[in-house]
Amino acid sequence: MIKINIFEAEKYLNEILNPENYEDYCYNGMQIEGCHEVKKIALGVSFNEEFVNKAIEKNCQMLLVHHGIFGKNFMSLKGHLKRRVEKVIKNDLTLFGYHLPLDMNEKYGNNISILNLLNLNLKEKYSYGFIGNYEEKILFESFVEKLYEIIPNKNFKIYKNNDYVKNVCVISGGGASEFLGLEFKNIDTYITGQVEEYIQNYTKEFGMNYICAGHYTTEIFGVKNLGELLKKKFNVETEFIDVYNDV
Repeated sequence: MIKINIFEAEKYLNEILNPENYEDYCYNGMQIEGCHEVKKIALGVSFNEEFVNKAIEKNCQMLLVHHGIFGKNFMSLKGHLKRRVEKVIKNDLTLFGYHLPLDMNEKYGNNISILNLLNLNLKEKYSYGFIGNYEEKILFESFVEKLYEIIPNKNFKIYKNNDYVKNVCVISGGGASEFLGLEFKNIDTYITGQVEEYIQNYTKEFGMNYICAGHYTTEIFGVKNLGELLKKKFNVETEFIDVYNDV
């Protein structure tokens, strides 16, 4: 059985994601040290009790998630967080979490993955995401069909204010507030994972399409990409564990 050393994994992942370059809400990298030799890695969007239970059932020794333990200092272990961490430690699991480095990575991150899957040309960075475009505009309905094909969420919240799509901004997860800075960016369509009350009126006033495709479902891509990289580099077994969240 092929094994990977967690410190080799840490070095490799940090070289790809450069977590030291980001001011984030959490520590990015190895958050909890477990057994040093790992045969199987569980990939997931969020660190929660259901994910941990499923990882244990599937005989995983390492957890790699996008939403790990938030807060620079999480040493106050009470309630639900205590139960999560207790299971990790008792089962000698290692927990890795990468938040903004995995959203913003230009090769393997959540946002660039969505941009690439939609066949958009990368134009520039914007906030935590990217702006891309098509050479020729396409019908909004055709664009939405493409999005449904790549994002496993059938409950998009859509505000349509433009019949065509050419210039698109993508910010996965909780990017509703970042939308406000796009008024003068010539963007006709915005994709993110959440929506706020004021969005409906602003989108009308901006003449912009707004697609809320789900916080969870817009952030499945990065960890899957990291899993493929680890599998290729170390020949280790990986499995994406889907603890679906309709938000």
